[in-house]
This record gives sequence, structure tokens and C-alpha cells, in this order.
Amino acid sequence: MKYSDIKPQNIYYVDFEPTKGNEFRGNHLALVLKLNKDKRTAVVLPLTSSPSGVGGNKISLGFITSLPTNLKTSKTFAVLDQTRTVDYTRFKQIDEKGKPIFPTIPNKLYLDILVSISSETLFNIPLDEKLYIYENLYFQVLSKKIQDLAYHIIKERQKSDCVKNIASIEAEILEIINSVPRWSWESHVNKDVGEIIHEILKKMY
Repeated sequence: MKYSDIKPQNIYYVDFEPTKGNEFRGNHLALVLKLNKDKRTAVVLPLTSSPSGVGGNKISLGFITSLPTNLKTSKTFAVLDQTRTVDYTRFKQIDEKGKPIFPTIPNKLYLDILVSISSETLFNIPLDEKLYIYENLYFQVLSKKIQDLAYHIIKERQKSDCVKNIASIEAEILEIINSVPRWSWESHVNKDVGEIIHEILKKMY
């Protein structure tokens, strides 16, 4: 397979060998979580049909109907504590009756898996420190949303004089800003859109 053929949220066969000790081993289905910047490796989550065996924390994903006929009749389990970065040469396309297929995880289930992996990653972190991490991530995401909306205003100004559209976007920005500390969005938005946000604040207050 080529690296460009690998997509997040899709399932492939991955050869996990060689391994050591209690690492997940063999040629198994795996869900792609992330493509890395090196354009050679990806972060994957091993999948198995067995609720026991290697992996201390498994969750049932139920029956994945996009898998080949011989695999979708059994429940699939995600091995949350065995996520791994692998080279693209470990991947193999899944096929059915000689034809390639592209099994994928439904979006809601995929998001729930990411939440479960996040909880697994922070398992040993004290509660107050978990709150700090989640709060900062929450503020970062909201700040990114503010930035995207501000860029949307720039595009609207370039293509039309539609004040109604711009006013609606400005109102959405103000609504989000009420949930984000000023220091957070000011440190996470680009300078050009930061100026737009300050303009909105001056106009509204």
C-alpha cells in the first residue's frame, strides 16, 4: 500500500511483528487514528474479536458492518492500551472475494473511541491535573473556533457587502468569547484575525 491510501477512521490489516513482552502481536485489524507529519507513519488502535488476551483495557465496538462478511458477524473489540505508531509498510488493504474494500468506523463511534483513548492515556493522572488538561484543551478548541469564524468574516468582506452574514458571524464569536478567558484566545489566534476580534469587541461593548 502507498501511504496516501491510508485514511484516518478506516480499518486495515496491520502486521504488528516484531514485538516484545506483552505487546499486541500478529497480523490484526487496526483502526487508523492519526497520520503523522513524516508522511510515513500512522497511529493505530489494534482491533480484535477476542474480549480477552493481550490488553488490559478493551471496549466492545459491537458489530462493524463495513467489514468483510467473515468478520462482521463477530463483535469487534478495541485494545485501548495498545495504541501504536507503525510504518506504512506494515499496512495491508482489506479485500473481499479479491476486491479491495474500505471498512470505516461510524463517526459517532469514532469520536467515542477517541474519548475513551484520552481517558486511558490520562488514567494515572490525579483528578485536579486531569481537569487542568481538559480545561486547557477545551479553551484551545474554542479559540480555534473563534479564529475560523474570524477568517470567515475576512472571506465575507472580500466577496460581498452582505452585512447580515457578517453580523451573524460576529454574534457567534461573541457568544463563544464569553466562555473563553481572554488570555486563552489571545494566545491561540493569529495576529490578523486577532485584530478583527478586537474590532468586534470594541463595536459591541
